[in-house]
Amino acid sequence: MIRMLPLLALLLSVSLAFAASAPTAMPEKSRKIEMPQTISDSLPWFAVREFSDNMVPFTRAHLEKLAKKSDRTALVYFATWCIPCRAGVKRLVEQADELKKNNVSVVLVNIGERDEGAIKKWVQKLNASVFTIVTDPFKRLTEGFGLVKENEEISLPRTIVLDSKMKPLFMLSEEGQDWPQVLWEK
Repeated sequence: MIRMLPLLALLLSVSLAFAASAPTAMPEKSRKIEMPQTISDSLPWFAVREFSDNMVPFTRAHLEKLAKKSDRTALVYFATWCIPCRAGVKRLVEQADELKKNNVSVVLVNIGERDEGAIKKWVQKLNASVFTIVTDPFKRLTEGFGLVKENEEISLPRTIVLDSKMKPLFMLSEEGQDWPQVLWEK
């Protein structure tokens, strides 16, 4: 058995290397999913914190002001441990000029995490501070919106797209090759 350990270790490392290098197939189109009934017409009142030096409150009224200035506003849910979220936010940052040109505001919503240092490091690494970032450690924007039931975890990525009057237009789960263009396409 001891002689087989090096062989098993080699096989394991080769299979892990193969799995890591295998291309992940990104779907052509981002996947739209059904909007929860609780937010099908409008968003309920909420209060979270804007991720900034002052950690100021960010409420429905703040979001409403932001949405009025835009044709669309995307609430893009993320967690620092979520690899697809990292890839999606990276593409948002790369397309920041196109988002602006198409009058789309982005609010990155960190859900369930309380380690502000880790969130700050993640945001800085991705240059994502060009967007409004809010933290939702108490799940006001997930449980409160009916995206998950109490004590459930949300599957990520997830994006809710609103019009300028805060009416939810659609919700996305998996981001496709059309990400982030899907945010402004009619």
